[in-house]
This record gives sequence, structure tokens and C-alpha cells, in this order.
Amino acid sequence: MKFVATEEIAAPIDVVWARVSDFEAFERRAAGKAGQVSRSPEGPAKAGTKWTGSVEAAGKVRQASVTLLELDAPHRMDLEGGSDGMTVTLDVMLEALSPTKTRLTVTTEAKARSLAARLMLQSAKLARPQLAKRYKGRVAGFADKIEKSYATS
Repeated sequence: MKFVATEEIAAPIDVVWARVSDFEAFERRAAGKAGQVSRSPEGPAKAGTKWTGSVEAAGKVRQASVTLLELDAPHRMDLEGGSDGMTVTLDVMLEALSPTKTRLTVTTEAKARSLAARLMLQSAKLARPQLAKRYKGRVAGFADKIEKSYATS
């Protein structure tokens, strides 16, 4: 199952990239939901950096990991994550439309590697319109926060 959301943000590409690639903020947020998140290797994130932790999904606590596959500042970032038979890829692309406007495109694709994951994705496909709406809303909310913080700075 694949979701794509595109937003135009009234901020320069470097400002948007700084927020999109703020891995420490994402780690803190994930740790608040998952409990513990660890990064290896320590230090600045680069291609090959991996995060591991536990996450609650479908009423069960599962081990999950996310690996940063590609980091091409300030234009693109690719991540791949997985847990219990499911692989999720995240592709974040930025395009400078003008010196003060940036297009953010976020693509997420989930693929099943097991029968249980296939069943979970199949049931999610029934709710695809609602899930797509929530996905686009979250990306729009993230873009709005970036725009507002840039406008007030």
C-alpha cells in the first residue's frame, strides 16, 4: 500500500531541510511513544544509521527498526523500516520552487513479508480513503508547523 502527499511550504529549502532532517526531535517523539529508541552508530545521522526500539501496533508490542538508506542534503532522504513481517519505506523529497518556497513530497509504501502482515494490509486497504486523508493531514500539519515557525523567526 502506497501513500503520497505533497505540500508547498513558504520557507527556503534549507529551513525545511533542517526540520525534515531533525533526527533528534524524531527520536524524542518516538521515545515518548515507544519507550526506548537507540541509534547506531552514535553521532550525526548518515546513510547506514539505524534506529531500533519497540512499538505498539495492533495491540501488541513489537520490535521495530529503521535504517537511513540515503541522505542527499537538502534534496532527498530515504528510510526503510520493518517489524514482524512488514517493510515500510519512506521517501522524502524537497524541491526549491523559489528562494522562499519549497515543495515537500513524502511517499510511504508498506509491503507485507508474512501472511499475518498481508492480512493486516488487506484490512487496511478497506480503510484506504480514510488512511490517505489522515496521512495527507499529518504531512500538511507538519508543513504548516514549519511555515509558521519560519514566519515567526
